[in-house]
Amino acid sequence: MLRAIVLIAGLFALTGCGRPGSATQSPDLAAAAESYVRLVLALGDRDSDSLDSYHGPPAWMADARARHATLADVQRDARALADSLASTTFQKKDDEVRRAFLIRQLRAVVVRIDILGGARPAFAEEARRLFGLETTTSASAIDAPTIRAAVDRELPGKGSTTERLFAFERRFLIPGDRLPAVMARAIEGCRAATATHIPLPPGERVDVTYVRDSPWSAYTRYEGHAHSTIQVNAALPLTVDRAVDLACHEAYPGHHTIGMLIESRLPGQVELLVQPAFSPQTLLHESASSSAGTLAFSEAERVTFERDVLFPLAGLETTEAARHVRVSRLIDQLHGVEAEIARRYLDGELDFPRASIALEREALMPSADLTLKFLNRFRSYAATYTIGRDRFWQALRVTNEDDLDGRWRAYVDLVSNPAQALPSDR
Repeated sequence: MLRAIVLIAGLFALTGCGRPGSATQSPDLAAAAESYVRLVLALGDRDSDSLDSYHGPPAWMADARARHATLADVQRDARALADSLASTTFQKKDDEVRRAFLIRQLRAVVVRIDILGGARPAFAEEARRLFGLETTTSASAIDAPTIRAAVDRELPGKGSTTERLFAFERRFLIPGDRLPAVMARAIEGCRAATATHIPLPPGERVDVTYVRDSPWSAYTRYEGHAHSTIQVNAALPLTVDRAVDLACHEAYPGHHTIGMLIESRLPGQVELLVQPAFSPQTLLHESASSSAGTLAFSEAERVTFERDVLFPLAGLETTEAARHVRVSRLIDQLHGVEAEIARRYLDGELDFPRASIALEREALMPSADLTLKFLNRFRSYAATYTIGRDRFWQALRVTNEDDLDGRWRAYVDLVSNPAQALPSDR
């Protein structure tokens, strides 16, 4: 980590150990930003799960691989850089915002390396230290028994609600040979809904590939210059409604759109060339992307799009499209239950079999074992999709439910500011 150490040393020398900032300090912030990027790349070199995306100079990535710094070295340098920035001030408000962002991101790097070394903090503590996410009370105000009862009424017949739900959803799975066509059209639909409210740059695009060995349902890597690559896990069964969710989450107005907005609105901020997978920035991006489908389509619009466009592409009968969307939206409201079960599992209150049963019965979740395996690997990351989504809608601060334009403006303002902290639940 010689390069990072040199930059950190320069930062110490020029800032004067916490003296108020001056005009000569701007280059120090740029140096700190580059050091941060290189530290995240060094962490990603040791642990690929810790690096979400990077679209900076290829030489920096090559340098990280060549140096192959130890996790201990990366953690030491990240802590030193965070401490240095914490003892420094800048006169310009924008510089102070960048400084605070870098400190939070660097602290998360330090914590992530602790976890890689075997630390197992409580779920709430881990979510706070990695993502800046406060989880002190219930994740959702939704009345779960009422939601499950509504699902039960939608699916009359024999067997438990969970059994009837799983049988019902199997009727709407997209055949494997039709998946690319359905996903491409779903992405087009999400793009059209987004373009009505957010100007998209000429030539922007997403490229979709299909994989079969991934812990994710889908994964977006922003490549820079308004281009993203999306990997869809074709090994996982996908319903039509879930395909719409993924299209909006990964592309429009989710991850791809967020990448473009940040790139266009904050040019020249080196620290935004990289995104670690475990950080406050991740919370903002994942919580916003998890809200993308709800923002892009009303339930009525969603029914029309799925029934008239996607169901025929999937070769499915359209008569129950409305019920498919209605049931899927009910299940989606149980994400707070999922978050609570994840907390109990990671805190050791539930073992694997009991957690699996709880997810199936209480969250009405298929493939519960896959979710638990995801939790084993990524731990509190799952909270960004659930508790984080609730916090994101809270942060929109839109009181008029009919003010669609206002919601879109608030969305753009939030996701374009990576230093934005979501409100706590207190």
